[in-house]
Amino acid sequence: FVYKGEKNALPEQDQLTLEKAALTFGFESPAINGSLSLINKLTGSKDESYLNLSLNYINRFTIINKENLKLGVPINIKTSLVNVSKSEINNDFSQTVFGLGTGLFLTLNLKNKIGFVAEGIPGYGFSNSNGGLFGGSNKNLEAKARLNFIELINGNTLSLGYDYKISSYDIDGETFDYDLNYHSITIGISL
Repeated sequence: FVYKGEKNALPEQDQLTLEKAALTFGFESPAINGSLSLINKLTGSKDESYLNLSLNYINRFTIINKENLKLGVPINIKTSLVNVSKSEINNDFSQTVFGLGTGLFLTLNLKNKIGFVAEGIPGYGFSNSNGGLFGGSNKNLEAKARLNFIELINGNTLSLGYDYKISSYDIDGETFDYDLNYHSITIGISL
């Protein structure tokens, strides 16, 4: 989480720049994805906190639909809440985003028991503060890849994955112009 506004607009000691590992819990389904990411005292941070709560609805339109290959266009409607604060700074970053995006997805069935999924969705949305007094725009990109081992553990699928997300906030004025950029390694199991 890095400040990208003009240096004169916000002194360095008042910037909420944050570079730490977060603990994330999430769920994925064919249509709805959600996640909760945290940095706080429970994760070992003494004076910084980070909360990211997001929910995505994705409708995938398939262009190529073969037994071992699917290629298409996902349409994404998303909302997220991001809050970043530091104990020594009075001002915190708290923005809610509502946005839309579209991109490409690819699904491959490599063997009967192994599948691969890749998806990239750039998007654009409106961001406003929790008080609603000012707002701005949010540009974002979400990309993910999953390697699925189908019915590996008692009939459940094991999924190993990688996510890359960037979210760029351009809020009224320069004070809240930040880039949120993260990589995550995911391990999941189907229910």
